[in-house]
Amino acid sequence: MVTIAILAILSAVAAPSFRSFIGTMNAKSAAFDLINDLSIARSEAIKGNQNTSVVPVASDWGKGWEVRDASGAVLREHAALNSSLSISAAAVTGVAFLPNGRMPNDAAAANQSWSITSSISGVTSRCVVVTPSGSARSKMGAC
Repeated sequence: MVTIAILAILSAVAAPSFRSFIGTMNAKSAAFDLINDLSIARSEAIKGNQNTSVVPVASDWGKGWEVRDASGAVLREHAALNSSLSISAAAVTGVAFLPNGRMPNDAAAANQSWSITSSISGVTSRCVVVTPSGSARSKMGAC
C-alpha cells in the first residue's frame, strides 16, 4: 500500500510537468515541419526552375499547409496542427519562392515569420522565420 501511495503522489507531481514537456515538443515539431516544407518548396523551385509556394489550407495555417508548384499541383501536404497549438503568420495567403530560391520581395528588409503558440501553460512559443534569401530557421520565443 505504501508503494502505491508513493507512486500516486509522484504521478500527481509529475503530470503537469509532463504535459508541459509534451506541449513543448509538439510546438517544436510543428516548427520543424514547417521549416522542412519551406526548404522543400525552395528546393523544388530551384530544381524545377519555376515558382513554388507554401500555402495554408483554407487560409488557416492551423488547418495545415501545402507545397504547390507553379501550375498549382500539390507536391506535399501537412495535416492540421495539434488542437493545443495555434499558428499566426504575416503571410496569410502563403509564401512563394522564385526559380532562384529567393523570395519575390527579397529587396524588402523584413523577414516572413510564423508564431507557433500552445494553449498549455508553461510552453514557450516558437518562431519560424524565412529570410529574403529563402533560408528558414526556428527560434524559441515570440517573433
